[in-house]
Amino acid sequence: MRLTYRPVSAPKDLRPGGTGVHLDPGGQAAVTASARGPRLRARRTHLIGAAVAVVMAAGGPATALLTSAAAPSPSVTPAASAASDLWSQLHPATAPLPRDSAAVAYDPSNHTVVVSAGESGCGGLGREVYTDTWTWNGSAWTQVSTQAPPTVGVPNAYDAATGTFDALWFPGCADSPEMSEWNGQTWTGAQTADTQPEPDTDGVMAYDPSSQTLILWSPTAGSDPNSTSAPPYQSSTWNWDGTTWSLLSPSISPPPSVGDSQDVQMVYDPATSQILLYGDHSQAMWAWNGSQWSELSGSGGPSPRVGSSMVYDSALSEALLFGGDTATAYTTASASQAETYTLSAPLNDLWAWNGSAWQQLHPATSPPARFYAQMAYDGADGQVVLFGGAVNDTADIADTWVYGPRS
Repeated sequence: MRLTYRPVSAPKDLRPGGTGVHLDPGGQAAVTASARGPRLRARRTHLIGAAVAVVMAAGGPATALLTSAAAPSPSVTPAASAASDLWSQLHPATAPLPRDSAAVAYDPSNHTVVVSAGESGCGGLGREVYTDTWTWNGSAWTQVSTQAPPTVGVPNAYDAATGTFDALWFPGCADSPEMSEWNGQTWTGAQTADTQPEPDTDGVMAYDPSSQTLILWSPTAGSDPNSTSAPPYQSSTWNWDGTTWSLLSPSISPPPSVGDSQDVQMVYDPATSQILLYGDHSQAMWAWNGSQWSELSGSGGPSPRVGSSMVYDSALSEALLFGGDTATAYTTASASQAETYTLSAPLNDLWAWNGSAWQQLHPATSPPARFYAQMAYDGADGQVVLFGGAVNDTADIADTWVYGPRS
């Protein structure tokens, strides 16, 4: 049993991994962190404060949350571009409520993108943590559950060995972590036994075909009930075989300074048969080959940020990274001091990692800037699906975009 309190889910400024927001002398938000069919033509959108309209369109109660919605503008033909792919906004009849930091993955057994839980708003300013699960079939959103675990910004991934969509979270005070699983119809879950070592929920997961397990990397050491000493200040790598967590012991590991749940991304790269781990603000790229970590070098790349969205695009054979919140004045965390950085404007840039270097892509039209958005690669349609996200500390949106080849 854990002896430290960890909330079920936390607002944007108090997420697991612990960030606090205050205004610096310059007025910026300073953050202290503990470390299927034919293509639609691209459309431009603008943000409006119309939460009630979005809620009613999504089939929910007419409750005015502090959120922003994406309103459709007249269709326009994109300007000529050298890019072979483009962003297109879709306008499904129903959609999930505005949110960010939801669990999201592609379910190949049902050919759908799954979005579950997440939050809207922040702190006492109309914040709501959701317990619903939705699926996207390429043209429509469908609500498939109202009893999802209330997770926000926790490690989650699709487990191909068990055919389930998994999320690791803490149900409550002094609890052991629970691995909840969505089998396409219901959510089930079990907490880690008090006698077993367990990872923290501050981290990221991805499926490793070589071991047929989920791999979790965390900037913390996790906990061992058989140890009488405090956990060391170090990162940890774990695997989940469908029933049990095992702590792995690679000779080299990404340091805790790579990032935490708020600003670290993990995807599997089938082109190199490696799991990629990328730190939004540290700009560090690491690769897991099934047994060892190695740091990758690459020139240029995305500017430092937190809350970006990253997926592997099988059609391009590249990892794509979109958006996030600009982070500057970064200082590395240590055992005695938390890392710090200053947040400013959200971003809507798009980057591709080809295995050795980053390249910025310049589609003619792009979604509005956002961070902590839900993004997954839809294998059935061969395109990236982007839903919602936060536009500032209190406002979320509920628009749906796809990125892929021109029709």
